[in-house]
Amino acid sequence: MNTSNPSRLRVTGSLFVAGLVLLLTGCTNVNTYERAQSQATPNYVADKRVITDNTLAGTFRVVSINQATVSGNLLKIQATVENLKSSLRTLNYKFEWVDAEGMAVDSPNETWKAIQLQGRETQTISTVAITPRAVDFRLKFRE
Repeated sequence: MNTSNPSRLRVTGSLFVAGLVLLLTGCTNVNTYERAQSQATPNYVADKRVITDNTLAGTFRVVSINQATVSGNLLKIQATVENLKSSLRTLNYKFEWVDAEGMAVDSPNETWKAIQLQGRETQTISTVAITPRAVDFRLKFRE
């Protein structure tokens, strides 16, 4: 490279930096591979959806929700969510717990959390109840 021409050196350096940025940002897609015939037997939960924000519903969707019992008597909920867009998006979500009488169960886990999903990526989110009084849940999304 001829270093006697400063403007040419700046252009070459700029092209190098631009190429490096493209290379680093171009590696954000996620490819997923799994068994063709899953060995897992999830306990799927039939869900009811209350949509108040159609834009949000067009960006993220719940693919499935399943539940398990851990530590003998605590309910664990896991939801698989999908980014329906082709670009990186941030999803804000929280789980809320409900007891057998339909009353809210206070939990330190009931805070808004954020996750980032690449375009078309699916990811699981989960929580565990802190008391066996929690028998049901609500999963909420917001922008």
